[in-house]
Amino acid sequence: MPALYQHDPFLFLQGLLSPRVGWVEVLWEALTIACEGWAMVLLALLFVYTRTRELRGLVRATLPALAALLLAGILANGLKEIVRTPRPLAVLDPAAVHVLLEPLRLHAFPSGHSASAAALAAWALHRFGRPAWPLLALALLGGLSRVAVGAHWTFDVLGGWVIGALAAAAVRALEIRRERRRERLQASGSRLQEKPPPGAV
Repeated sequence: MPALYQHDPFLFLQGLLSPRVGWVEVLWEALTIACEGWAMVLLALLFVYTRTRELRGLVRATLPALAALLLAGILANGLKEIVRTPRPLAVLDPAAVHVLLEPLRLHAFPSGHSASAAALAAWALHRFGRPAWPLLALALLGGLSRVAVGAHWTFDVLGGWVIGALAAAAVRALEIRRERRRERLQASGSRLQEKPPPGAV
């Protein structure tokens, strides 16, 4: 077992989260599917629409959120290829791991689902504040769902959350920088319009 996972509380946490009850299993499966890339894109569009109430220009308004998702995905998948750690099912006794959905064995660290959900939630929190709390709840529960379905170690989820939050912070910083530049240009244009032309009385 890689040193990263020697003290991982995966089995303990999965035992608490996944008691092998039908409706609980369906809930965890739904949460993990909701954190897939395509679902995150749809949620980003829906969330921005609820804040702007405008369909026109919706995709453009959502571009920063999509950029955060893309950056988080690139970072997470890049690390997966570099680190190449095994998933719980590849290391532990298969009888001890409660697996829901597709059984996975390779490329554990970090959790891409957790990174995507954290990226969207963190960007929304930076941009809109308190109204983003449902996305934060989804990021937390979606990350836990990766443990519950037997797909990831706890440390994979923590790593995914960190990567997603960093990706969102980077995108939001660029977004703020662009907004301030636009404001300076608009202010400069306004001053030029107010200044009387040479020779005017």
